[in-house]
Amino acid sequence: MRNLYLFLFVVLPFANSFGSTDSTRFVKKLKAESVQFNLFNNQYYFPFIGMGAIFTAKYHPGISAGFVKNIKKKKKTTFYYDAKFGIYHHRFSQTGIQLYGDLGYRVTLPKNFFIAGEFGLGYLHAIIHQKTFEADNKGTYTKVNNFGKPQAMTGLGIKAGKQIAVCKKDGRLFINYQPWFQFPFIKSYVPLLPNNSLHLGFDLIIK
Repeated sequence: MRNLYLFLFVVLPFANSFGSTDSTRFVKKLKAESVQFNLFNNQYYFPFIGMGAIFTAKYHPGISAGFVKNIKKKKKTTFYYDAKFGIYHHRFSQTGIQLYGDLGYRVTLPKNFFIAGEFGLGYLHAIIHQKTFEADNKGTYTKVNNFGKPQAMTGLGIKAGKQIAVCKKDGRLFINYQPWFQFPFIKSYVPLLPNNSLHLGFDLIIK
């Protein structure tokens, strides 16, 4: 519930003011259909099997933003792609900086509801929270600077929502369940790290 209040009172007013900024003009030059904002919770569990942990385990917050561009739009269906930049913080494990995109297919249902499926692929910069030390020739240990390590990420998105009007602007309010994998995490132990993310998001339509 706290995330919903944060979304309604922080993200949506920001989205409304976004429409008159230079950033929106830049996005329009890309011929984007909408800009997107997300708040999400991320958990390290197997896809679908660990879905319940999103609601019962400790909260590991994330936020992302990007744009959506239509590839082919019909009366009831839309084929599209998006590009997003995000960051999440997983306590005792890592902070992840995400740069990725999705290919998606959205179906419009009665009363402006919709469902969509997405396939995502992109870059993840993982900053591990544990301190690392190394020994020199004299056996003295010194702390190793942690600038993070490059990773890849891929996964699916299962999205449902409704098109609504907020502050005289049209948009899509949605929930997106996103199982995804981070790799190579630890090559000799856990080469693929499974994740489950649940997003509360909003597409602000600018076209």
